[in-house]
Amino acid sequence: MKELIKIYFEFFKIGAVTFGGGQAMLPIIQRELVTNLHWITIKNFLYFVSIAQVTPGPIAVNMATFIGYNMKGFWGAIIATFGVASPSFAIIVLIASVMHNLSKTAVYKAFISGVKPVIIALLISAIYLIVRGSFHSAVPFILAAIAFVVFVKFKINAFLLLIGMGVIGIFLIK
Repeated sequence: MKELIKIYFEFFKIGAVTFGGGQAMLPIIQRELVTNLHWITIKNFLYFVSIAQVTPGPIAVNMATFIGYNMKGFWGAIIATFGVASPSFAIIVLIASVMHNLSKTAVYKAFISGVKPVIIALLISAIYLIVRGSFHSAVPFILAAIAFVVFVKFKINAFLLLIGMGVIGIFLIK
């Protein structure tokens, strides 16, 4: 029971300080759960990132669920998921009750302007973390560049792009 409470609070802390979505959360999860607490290995972390990217739902929730399950089975998954989602839920309820008036204030606009650069930095950090741990030859870099161009220029469906690149990867990456 004590371990489940610790899982809840660790994921609650991660959920409480992360702005910008699940991708921005990845470096924080990596630092806290891999480096500081040693709850999972970097290999498992990268595996969870990969799976969380291709499974339906928010990446933050998926990561919490997978890590919680890895640590404590079914109840670990439930508690970690609840922990990471609790801060967002509470904040959304609070903001929804005052949003109409809040969005017009200078403080709100200044806060959002200050948060945006941090979100970009966290996303770049997440990309670096994934690239550093996953790409060991030029082929994945080339496939990533092709996928980026196809997604941005031709606006292909992300699901189809994932499936297509996965099939290509089967034949090109050994």
